[in-house]
Formats: sequence, structure tokens, C-alpha cells
Amino acid sequence: MIVSENTRRILAVRREKRRMKAAGYRLHETDWEIDRGLGKTHWVIHDAKISVSGKGVWTKIGPPC
Repeated sequence: MIVSENTRRILAVRREKRRMKAAGYRLHETDWEIDRGLGKTHWVIHDAKISVSGKGVWTKIGPPC
């Protein structure tokens, strides 16, 4: 089966989404300021990664260590 570059990119984004959500990350696509919500104001960002598409940031938040 011949697969185009566009299909490869789409599949990479889907794989990344499954893997990152399972690891506890959240995707922020359009906000420059990352909002953690009202109930998590004292939590801190533990890790951040740029998405495969380059248009979003995956963040992992939790209580301070």
C-alpha cells in the first residue's frame, strides 16, 4: 500500500494524541497563556512538549513536588 506524506502526518498526530493523553498530558492549541482552570490554581507545570504538528503544546500539570 502506498501512503502519502499527508497520510503519514495525520497518522503521526493521531498516535501522538493517544500516547500523550494516556501519559496525562493536555493539548493547548490556540491559547498563548495556558489556563489550568479554577480548581487547579496551585498546581504547577511539570513538563511541556511541542506537538508533532507544531501548532500546539502538550503540558503535564500536578501538585508541587
